[in-house]
This record gives sequence, C-alpha cells and structure tokens, in this order.
Amino acid sequence: SWSPPQPPVLPMDSSKPPATKSSSPTLPLLRDGGTSKKLIKDQLGLVETKLPNGDVKKEISHVDETLSFDKGFFLTIRAIQLLKQHADGRPILVGIAGPSGAGKTVFCQKIQDFMPGLCVLSMDMYNDATMLVDGNFDDPRLTDYELLMKNLSDLKAGLTIEAPIYDFKQSKRTGTRTVECPASNVIVVEGIYALSDKLRPLQDLRVSISGGVHFDLVKRVMRDIDRSGQEPEDIIHQISETVYPMYKAFIEPDLRSAHLRVTNSFNPFAGFQDPTYIIKSATVVEADKVREVLSVDGFTEHSEIETTDIYLLPPHEDPETCTSWLRMRNRDGHYTLMFEETVCDGDVMISPRIKFEVGVRILGGLMALGYEVGAIMKRRSRNWSDEMLDIKIDWIEGLDRSFTQIQGKVRCAVEEAGKKLGLEGTYIPHSYIEQVQLEEMTDELRQMSMEMKDTFVMAANRGYDGPRIAPNFDRTNGGMSGWSQERSNGGMSAGRGRKEARSESVTRLQDMVRRKRSDSFGRGGGGGSDNGWGSNG
Repeated sequence: SWSPPQPPVLPMDSSKPPATKSSSPTLPLLRDGGTSKKLIKDQLGLVETKLPNGDVKKEISHVDETLSFDKGFFLTIRAIQLLKQHADGRPILVGIAGPSGAGKTVFCQKIQDFMPGLCVLSMDMYNDATMLVDGNFDDPRLTDYELLMKNLSDLKAGLTIEAPIYDFKQSKRTGTRTVECPASNVIVVEGIYALSDKLRPLQDLRVSISGGVHFDLVKRVMRDIDRSGQEPEDIIHQISETVYPMYKAFIEPDLRSAHLRVTNSFNPFAGFQDPTYIIKSATVVEADKVREVLSVDGFTEHSEIETTDIYLLPPHEDPETCTSWLRMRNRDGHYTLMFEETVCDGDVMISPRIKFEVGVRILGGLMALGYEVGAIMKRRSRNWSDEMLDIKIDWIEGLDRSFTQIQGKVRCAVEEAGKKLGLEGTYIPHSYIEQVQLEEMTDELRQMSMEMKDTFVMAANRGYDGPRIAPNFDRTNGGMSGWSQERSNGGMSAGRGRKEARSESVTRLQDMVRRKRSDSFGRGGGGGSDNGWGSNG
C-alpha cells in the first residue's frame, strides 16, 4: 500500500552551522499532542484513491481539525501547490462547497487573488430554469449536471469551453462566456452542491465552508435581496421551509467528504458604513427642553407609541454573553425584523442594523431554524424627530423606569443634543436587553415573557397578529404619567456591579431560553460544533 513519503531524520550535530534562513514567510506552528510543534503545511499529505472506473489518482488526505477562515485559506493554497507538484502537468480540480451565505465566493476570490491564473466556475450559473419550482434555487435538481460535468471534464482535458451565464432576476440563462483551460492548471468549482457524489470523482481537493446560523441568515438575506429582488420576508420563509431542510438532507452529508473543513466567523455587520449612533440616560428630560434642541425648521411629535420587542436568541448562543439578538418588533400590529449588533465607544452606542417589514408568520420560520424566544419587552414611548435626530422617552415595563434616548446618523449631532439636554455624565452605554442581562431581571418581565411567548408562537402558526399592549395596563410606579419628572437611577451602577444580581439575571434569562426545543425539522441535527445552519458537520 502507498503512503506519503516521510521527512528524513537529520542527525543532531551541534558542530554544523545553522541552515541558511529561507526567504519564505514564517509559517504558523501547531501544537502536536500538546508537547511538540510542527508547521501547518506538514499536516498535509497525499493518498491514492481508486476511482469507479479502476483508475488511481492522488488526492489530499483528510485534515481532522476544523480550520478558521484564514488557516483554511492557507492550507488550501498549500494543498493546491502540493497537488500540482504531483500532477505531471495535468489540471487539478478543487471543489468548494457550503450553505448559502457561508463565504464561498469570498474564499474563492482570496484564492484567485493569490493565484491569479486559476479558473473559477460557479454552480449558480448552471441552473436549469425549466426545473425551477416555487423559486427554490436550493433544489439539487435545478443544477444542469450534464453540462457542468462536461465543462469540467473538458477543462481538465485542456480544452476551451462555453460556460453559461444565469440571470437570477430573469430566472433564465442569458448567454455564455468563453473559458480556456487556465495556465495555472487549477480549476475551482464552487456552490452549495460542489461536493456532490457526481462531482467528487473529478475532484483532487474538497473544501467545505460553513458559519453560524445567525450570520449565514443575515448574509443570505442581504445577497438575495440584491440578486433576485425577493422580499426579505419571502427569503426568510423560504430559508426555513426549503433551504434549511435541503441543507440537512442534501448538502450536509456531502460536506463530510471534505478534505479541509473551514468555519467562517465573519460578521456581516463589521463592514457597515451607515450605523445609528445612540446615547441613553435614566434621566428623563422635560418635553419643552427636547423641543428646544430640535430643528427650527420643524419636527414631528408623537405623544405615545406602544411597542413590543421579541428578542430571539440565535442557535448555540449563550444568553449571558449573546450580542447578536434578533429583534422582532410589533407596533400597531405591524412587524419589523431587525438584525443588529451594538458596540460602544465611550458612552456612545454604535448600532449597524438591517430592518424590514415582515408578517408574524416569520416567527415560526425562525424558530424552525433554531432561534428561541429569550425575552419579550414592552415599552411606551414619547417621540420627537427632525431630519437629524430622533429623541425618545421610553417607559420600559419590567425594568420599571423611564429612559431618554437620542439617536441619529451623525454622531456629533447626537452628542451635542445630549449636551444641550444636560445629560452628560448620566449615560448608560447598554441596550435594554443588555440591561436585562446585567441587572436583576424583574419578576414582571419574566412573567410577561413566559405568558406572551406561547401567544406569539400561536399567532405565528395561525398567521394572525400577536397581542398588543392592553390599553388599561397598570402604569403605576411612575409610568407614563410623569413625563416631566426627572427619574434618576441611583441604583443602576451599583446593581450592574453586583455579582449576585448578574447571576440572578443570567439564571432567569437562561431559564426562559433553555426550554425544551420542539421536534420540528432540523432541530436534532446539532449538538456538536456549529458549522453552518446549526449543523454538526
């Protein structure tokens, strides 16, 4: 049986001068067995594989470690170089697969930037519009494998092909492009089914890329809005009803055949250039003072707005440390889904966000993806807005106190408004859900969340709007009646620093989100590492 050649064992002769330093960049080191070190590239080896037709080919041996995006990129480059050394001038084929939104295209672009002469074929271009059913682009039957395999075989034979061009907005092929066998002799095919059993016999290297459910969902929604023109709600509903089941049934098994398994932890919010700047204080200012800082050209004022925020915990997230809650907002029977992340710079909260209108039915779809209702918070707000600023006084039921919030797209305008309102030195750089995590969660909020959770889920299943805030809700303890009073929060800092309060908060939050999950499709596939759409891949 064939085995990869072993590196020679060099005698330990201290009299010899040290080897000349290589001009190659320093390579990362890995711990081996916790005691010795070795180069990452030394994990790679070649094995002989017998093909169905009886031929024998060399391919990369499997690497057991799950790799980060950067380490996976490095090993992929090294694996391609190793394969080329033993290919005798023949083109090699690399398959890169993973769920929608995992980062396949970016990964391929990085490889192409490093090795400019290679050729990349996207399986998306091989869609057969005649097989499209209900707009499901994730159905494996949609791929024209006959044409794809012919094109790949021709390229590996050194021939020139005509690759199709597919337009997602028109849902049809619109032409072809000429693709020559690359001078580098490296061909890459990428797509969600790029490691299917039909393509594996042609491939010399197989790479899987996956990420977490939450960011994969965000990236998929953003991509499909731009690419296909679909409504966001339709995209999420399609993901929960077709994409995720298709992933579990058809994609996940193929990913297990990968030689290299890469996890992409890229945060899609990191590149947003249009965040919202927020400052918040437990000091409630008078309405006349708010009007004074707004534009002399006019502003709008709303005396009372009722809002219910449903905070959904992403799969495999710890409620104590989660910073990527998915928020579903109900206002006057209209639902808005918000993807957001909040970071702080001093007293200013910076919140990149995506939001769009949805129907209540989407809640059921998100729960099928593994999201869980972590908390339901109700608020009443008085709101003033001009072209630059949005100033709100919120009464948060459950936290049992009021807050002043100033929001805007221009940071200096937000900070200047806070200064004019005399709020400097009183800021609380935490969102409301973070306050729930940091403070002792009141029994009222816990009870509201538990009581309303089932009602909202039932509403999602039946397709009607969930409950609104009862108009006769008890507003005692300084509710909406005291807008002009200053409500300082002397216990806020002390409470935030108490270990026992934090422990109690976490215990209660965990009690809500860690209830037994339903047996809906896809729930039982996890349990291990989160390698994309909650897989155990």
